[in-house]
Amino acid sequence: MKSVTNWLTPARSRRLASAALTATLMTAAMLPRAADAKSCSQQGEECRASARSKVSAQYFDRYVNRCSAETNACIARCKTGIKVFVDVFDGSGSAQQYPIDECR
Repeated sequence: MKSVTNWLTPARSRRLASAALTATLMTAAMLPRAADAKSCSQQGEECRASARSKVSAQYFDRYVNRCSAETNACIARCKTGIKVFVDVFDGSGSAQQYPIDECR
């Protein structure tokens, strides 16, 4: 049986480090994330824009209303120190929280 020190040559070590870095970057790229922290109102506008592209016309009003309600809830939460906007969309990735800098 080979020891790890004999198996882990400098070339293999570089390849292993490169593979680990690639895997980390690919994983990070797949995670949902907010572009930048912003105000509750700005995130609410992004929520409404997402509704335009994510949902059919049949459900559009429902999601726009959810976005508006979450904007108001975000402002109220933010004033208590909890600075997040909670995603209103159903399905995978729902309940995603977006960081907020300003309550307005």
